Order: sequence, then C-alpha cells, then structure tokens
Amino acid sequence: MRLRRIEPHLRRALAGPCGMPPGARLLVAVSGGADSTALLVGLARIAPEFGIALHAAHLHHGLRGAEADLDLRFVRRLCARLGVPLITAHRDGRALMAQRGQAGENGLRMMRRRFLRAAMLRARATAIATAHTADDQLETVLMRLLRGAGLRGLGGMRERHGPWLKPLLDATRIEVVTDLRAARVKWREDRSNRDRAWTRNRIRHDAIPALLSALEPARARASAAVRVRRTTARTAAPDASSQDRAAFARRVAAVAREARDAERALGIWLDRTRPPFLSIQDGAATLDRERLAAFPIAARRMALRRAWRRVAPAGVGLTRRHMAALCNLVAGSHLRRRLDLPAGVRAERGRDTIRLIPEPAGRSPRKPIIIPRPRSVGGRHPAGPSAWGEP
Repeated sequence: MRLRRIEPHLRRALAGPCGMPPGARLLVAVSGGADSTALLVGLARIAPEFGIALHAAHLHHGLRGAEADLDLRFVRRLCARLGVPLITAHRDGRALMAQRGQAGENGLRMMRRRFLRAAMLRARATAIATAHTADDQLETVLMRLLRGAGLRGLGGMRERHGPWLKPLLDATRIEVVTDLRAARVKWREDRSNRDRAWTRNRIRHDAIPALLSALEPARARASAAVRVRRTTARTAAPDASSQDRAAFARRVAAVAREARDAERALGIWLDRTRPPFLSIQDGAATLDRERLAAFPIAARRMALRRAWRRVAPAGVGLTRRHMAALCNLVAGSHLRRRLDLPAGVRAERGRDTIRLIPEPAGRSPRKPIIIPRPRSVGGRHPAGPSAWGEP
C-alpha cells in the first residue's frame, strides 16, 4: 500500500522538524478517518527507513454508538494488516466530562489528550503523531484571525510541540484522499464532521467555499454547475473546487510558516537583548518598563507572555483582552496602575517597572479584571470534531 503523494511529506517531516532518533517509538493517533488512516499507512511503509517503531492508539468516546464500534473494528483490522501494535480504550464520554466539569468538543479533546499521553507511556513511545493536514491548518488560521490573533496565532499549528508531532501538516486533504483511493485503502467517515453546530465545521463547509467563490466567482460557478464524471466512488478524480481549496490551503500554510519563522527570529532577538529586560525575584517578574515600551508591539507582547509563564500556574493563559490591558499598563495610557489577572496574579506599574506578582500561597485568588468582551464571531466552541489535540 504505497501512498505516492503522502510518503514524501512524511519523509521530509521525519528528516526535519518531526525527526526522531533511530530506535525511538512513535505512537500514532488513529481515529479511522481518511487523514489518520493515511498517516498510519504511510508511516508503516517509511518508518523502517528511519529506524522508528510504531504503535497506534484509538479511543472510543462512547458517544456515537454503533458507528464508533465500527470505527474501532476498522482500526483493529487495519493495524493487524500492517503489523502495528494497537492500544485502545473505551470511555463514557458524557459521564467523564460531567465529572470533570467539562463539556463539548473541548472536553472531548482533553479526554483524547489524556488517553494519548497515557498510551504513549504504556507503549514507551517518545512522541505522538496526529494527522493534522494543511486543510486543518487553513481552518485553524482562519478561526484565529476571526478572534484577532497575534503573530503566534497566525503561525497556526506547529509541526512539533513537546511530544506532539504533525508530520502531515504540509499535505492537503485532496492528496490524502487521492492516494487512499489509488491504493484502494478504505477509511471511515465521521458524520459529526458535517455538523455545523461547531465553528470549525462552519469554517470548513461554509466560510472557505464562500471565500473561494469571492476570489474566483466565475470558476466557482463553473465548478458548481459541472458534475465530474465518476467511474467508481473509489477512483473519482478531484473536482475543481477541491483543487482550489488545496491551493488555498497551501498558500495559507506557507504564510503560517513565515509567521512561525518570524516569531522564532523575534524570540532569538529577545534572548540576545542586553541587559536583560526581565528579572525574577521571590516568585515575581519585574520588567524594565521604558525598554518594554520601546519594543515593537509584537516583541512587547512576547516579552509579557514570557514573564507571565514564569509566574502563572502551568496551563493558565492570558486572553487577548488581558494582553491589551497589560500593553496599556506599559504605555501608561490610562490612570489605572494595577490589574488583577487570572490565577490571582496582579500586574503593577511603577515609575520604571512593570511587575507581575503571584498571589501568596494560602490566599484565595482575586477576581480577574473585567474587560468588555468583543462581539462573538464563533459558535459553541472553536475546535471542530476532527481536532485531535493541538496544544
């Protein structure tokens, strides 16, 4: 089962940003959908070239009844055919999310991440590969644009983030489907990926076609009017709209890569600034306010985020509204000299400094500052049903 378009993407990823030492074990998250099926099939062919051993993992969420049972059966058969050990688990998704105070796709995503981390330890793997593609990157960047993303958000998903690898991030959905059809490899379709209750699905099925139509209206009308002649369901040629979407995904993926490179360069510049603009003492972060105010806005935000990560509990982030308030504090553009931030951290403006001070142990955190929320542009949750766990 050779995937002629997908395998070169995987080779470049494993030789580059997703590289692993020979002898390492890689856990592959497999839902049974087209993308994860292609990821597993492609890796099964090329992993020996890199000396990498594969394990697969599949989580049954307990939410889709017989369809999910068939997904699990499909993944078991695929792994058996490829000779890849498989780790599975069955969860009562609703009960677990209710127990943890979670809901919606975010709760499911966190459940998957916990399962995959546990499976990684069980398999003694060093990394987890997920099947995000350039089309997923396109959707992610568009959603972040709608929320007013900065440089980091415009960079989209990264090929590597801690133990999480995305070796298909440069491949498009059309390449995945074309390869699977040519190799006569079946896959499973998840009906929830068509549910427009989720923002990602509305972006995928409504917003992207509308953007393509706005950019090339004549071609879009022609694509809608002409049906591509199909010989069989497994050998159908991609239509013009699919090709346009793939080209759009490649362009956005290239722009996102440039944004990641720019962010990396900015981080190196901050690391080399002398004297250092940030100091940590007694658990509090102190920044040189005058130098910080002179930084370009992207560098200023990055410096503030770095200081935040030094004082805030792991996993607690700053929203765009909190970051805007912090930048106003640095600039001295309003009379307020103090902000209460998440996790009980407070920011104080001195004559020459900005200090981020965590709440002393034993005290209950202050309520964060309330900043007017901009008008909502999304749905119930930004992640879509196919999001496998981007950190």
